[in-house]
Amino acid sequence: MNESLENIISKGFHVWSRNLNICIPLIFNYVIQIAVMFAAAVVGILILFGTSSLDNIATMNDDELMELMSTAIGGNITSFAILVILVFIVLLLFQSYFFTGAVGMSQNATANGDTTLADMFNTAGINFVNVFLANFLMLLVELVGIVFVVPGAILVRNNMELIDSSQFTGGIMLLFIGILLWLLYLLILDLLFSVVIYKIVIEHISAIDGITEGVKFFKDNKSSVLILWIIIFVISAVVGVTFYITGNVIAIAGSESMNIAWSFGSQFILLVTLQPLIIVLWTRLYMVKTGKDIYIDELLIEPWGK
Repeated sequence: MNESLENIISKGFHVWSRNLNICIPLIFNYVIQIAVMFAAAVVGILILFGTSSLDNIATMNDDELMELMSTAIGGNITSFAILVILVFIVLLLFQSYFFTGAVGMSQNATANGDTTLADMFNTAGINFVNVFLANFLMLLVELVGIVFVVPGAILVRNNMELIDSSQFTGGIMLLFIGILLWLLYLLILDLLFSVVIYKIVIEHISAIDGITEGVKFFKDNKSSVLILWIIIFVISAVVGVTFYITGNVIAIAGSESMNIAWSFGSQFILLVTLQPLIIVLWTRLYMVKTGKDIYIDELLIEPWGK
């Protein structure tokens, strides 16, 4: 089956609209990640301050509190670092599991018209380890881009006491350019890796094969992948800016409770609308371009075209 990108988007939107339950894995992940981060924050506070110091924190002034934090961090840096690493791994595991499940549901909805939570558990159980490894490897590749900011950071650090010097100013400029280059590097990688997870889930392949084959898919379908990536990027940017402005307006109005509610509410809106729709669109693009079976809704043949 061959579809134009226009049909992939329009029919993908239809598949999403009749399978709104694809958002459920994303909601599960969001709730669990908040719970994990809250638990980690509690453990981190106990590591840094201990139960005995917690009773005295409320009576300390700012200087005493900063001194206590400095001493606590210095004396527990190893424990704190281990906690951060463990939390990162746990969060990545949950994110990989539920995102894999969402892609599995999207695949079934695209192939059969409908999907259930059973598809989430079945797909995630088979593929999430490979997805986790792929996410970890891609993150390492993204972190390589830190080399762009190292020269500027070193120059700034070496001239911290000479703020008015040309070396410090040059370091700031070099650091700024390095950050821009790193952002550009990340955008390019995001484009190259755009279908990696979908490749792993749909084809049931390893992390390494998923990354290499995912990049190959991009090379073979540059125009379609690039256009869809740009469309999604622009829509996400517009929605993000709109939500950001709305949050600022609420903050200016002085309603703290409304601001907090909007922070969680806006994230929930994205979880049930934009994010699952994006998953469906990438899934359909991959399945169409690789000749997978696609569900044909007879009611859409005339309105949407062949």
